[in-house]
Formats: sequence, structure tokens, C-alpha cells
Amino acid sequence: MSDLDPAGNSGSAGEDDQSPSSRKVDARNRAIAQDAGLDRDLESQVPPVYGRFTTLVIAALAALAVVLLLWILI
Repeated sequence: MSDLDPAGNSGSAGEDDQSPSSRKVDARNRAIAQDAGLDRDLESQVPPVYGRFTTLVIAALAALAVVLLLWILI
């Protein structure tokens, strides 16, 4: 038994423990989630939630807010 693993297991609980068929199922599920836009974790390959138009509108509103704030303060 090692100091790092109190259960005495020598292998890690990562992807190495999976069988080839479970890897195929995981890959298929990941692809389905990505196509549906449901995969939101940090390592996701899903494109950003906001499109170009939404980003431009938010940036324009932020710039307008800064200009109005400066106009009020000056």
C-alpha cells in the first residue's frame, strides 16, 4: 500500500482504466453533447455561448456606459 493511495490500488482512476468500448461510448456522448451545445465544462470544445452580434452589442453598450459616466463626472 502506498502513501498516496490508502486503498492500496496501484493504478490511477483515469482514462487508462477504461475499456476500448467505454472510450468509444464516452467519445460518442461527448460529440453528441458538443453538437447540442450542452457541454459547458472548462475543457469543452463547444464554441462560445455568445455570437458576434451579441458581443458587439454588449461592447457598444459598455462603451456607451463609459462615455456617459465620463460625461457626468466632467
